[in-house]
Amino acid sequence: MNKPLVILAYPKINHEKNYVYFWMPFSILAIAKVLIDEDIADVVLFDGNQQDLAAWKQLLDKCSDQAIFIGLSIMTGGGQIGNALEMAKIAKERKNCPPLVFGGPHVNVLPDQTLEHPLVDAVLQGVGQTSIPALVRALTGCLPLKDVPGLRMKVGNSRLQGPPNSPRSLKLGGYPWHLLDVQKYVRDDPTISPRTLNYVSSQGCIYKCQFCYELTYQRKYSKMSAELMLNDIEDLKSRYDISGVKFYDADWFVDLNRATAFSEGLLERNLDIAWAASINPNDILRARRVQPQLMKSLAESHCTRLLMGVESGSNRVLEEIVKKEVTRTQLLDVAQEIADQGILGSYTFIIGFPGETQQEQEETLSLIEELWNLNPSPETRVHLFAPYPGTPLFEAAIQQGFKAPSHLEAWSSYDYYDSQTPWTTSEMVKAASSFTKMRLSPSKIA
Repeated sequence: MNKPLVILAYPKINHEKNYVYFWMPFSILAIAKVLIDEDIADVVLFDGNQQDLAAWKQLLDKCSDQAIFIGLSIMTGGGQIGNALEMAKIAKERKNCPPLVFGGPHVNVLPDQTLEHPLVDAVLQGVGQTSIPALVRALTGCLPLKDVPGLRMKVGNSRLQGPPNSPRSLKLGGYPWHLLDVQKYVRDDPTISPRTLNYVSSQGCIYKCQFCYELTYQRKYSKMSAELMLNDIEDLKSRYDISGVKFYDADWFVDLNRATAFSEGLLERNLDIAWAASINPNDILRARRVQPQLMKSLAESHCTRLLMGVESGSNRVLEEIVKKEVTRTQLLDVAQEIADQGILGSYTFIIGFPGETQQEQEETLSLIEELWNLNPSPETRVHLFAPYPGTPLFEAAIQQGFKAPSHLEAWSSYDYYDSQTPWTTSEMVKAASSFTKMRLSPSKIA
């Protein structure tokens, strides 16, 4: 008996002006893994960053008649929503178009508003690795639709809603690489290595930064073990001749024991892999107490770059607005420790928080100037504050005059790299640009 077919799509993100290249779409790859592991569906993946709308039409011509649904993953901003709606419109032109199911970060925060759009048949809120296998079982008659976690679905003139979805996913790693042309995602990243691949080894974050989308997702921290990571990366090196890994976890260092085991494991296996990851300054402060050799271990294992959200140089903004739980002095101290190990620090900042003064913005810029004196001189990227729906600072922004988009179509033009708030000045825009210094210049990849 043939298994049902599921089409999972990651619409294009219009990010070329800010990033040199795009990476592998782990959001749909992780879902495909579960469907394949549980042997309940065949899966086709479509990456809009790699394939154009002509390829999308060809895929639909070939597969849409057999698919039980088409899943589209969308996040707030970056043009992905608009591109998803264009893909949905093309799909709906087919006579036997299967249900179009939207999921991803934007849906997680605004499920009902998303479902209101006429091109959207259903939405899945929360962790897709849990909800999508249940949806497959429901659409094949093995489970009532009302029992699908996180489901909201149009049924005639009414709405069906399933139970809350689990906030935790333990189904990471062992990804079905064969569904993508992995070689097309290998990048020459001078901050890591000539053959670098992205990777996701955990989900969730334990910190409470008030602007951050992770707060709205409310995901429990889930992770792969160090051994599973090492096994997978060793396999990737063997298959695709990679020499570097760029972890895209929200915070790779939540589990310090795992971080140490991974670093030591790279050396023990003699993998000769350079790597980079995101870290919170509090992770380094914790490591001083419980894993004092961690930073040295990172350098020895060829960790070449650490990405850290610094956010602000103002102690008041850090404490009262962002709730970063760290001070300016501690941030400088942590950055010095990273530099002392010969690791490139890559620091991100935000100006234009609601309630932030011009003097406090100047404190942020002066902190950046201090960081530039480190050796190696770090990367710095300054963002303009963009309100994310569902976060505490989203509500604060509305109170101060920010007008949020009121429907899905309007969100399609939301660009978190441009000014979104009425208090953003031309001086702030200029400062964000002039204090951004990256090793890679933003450019479009052909």
